[in-house]
Amino acid sequence: MPQFSPDQVNFGDIAGYGAWDIGHGREHQQFVATLAVGSPSVLIPDFDLLTFLTGGGARSSIIQSHAQSHNLLNAALGITAIDMSVVDLDDQNSFYDWLGTHATNHAQIRQALGLT
Repeated sequence: MPQFSPDQVNFGDIAGYGAWDIGHGREHQQFVATLAVGSPSVLIPDFDLLTFLTGGGARSSIIQSHAQSHNLLNAALGITAIDMSVVDLDDQNSFYDWLGTHATNHAQIRQALGLT
């Protein structure tokens, strides 16, 4: 079952960013755990994504780790998606464009893992 709403956060809403970060990070943990117990087992790193939007100065490295996580998940599940590292989270248009694409990719991952 989905643990969060990957397209439900408003640009600049700091409290909303924190709630999104927790739900998003937990869903990534669920993806990693589900792959690990599958048959065959697929082991990918469990990146710390609990402070994605609220990562401050570390945000650019978190964006890269997050993109790597999506690349590994997509490859393991045979999903084709865009590069999740191409985003300017400080630009409202880029933020919302990326959020929509990101939500679509999470839905694809959930479906492939049977988490819908």
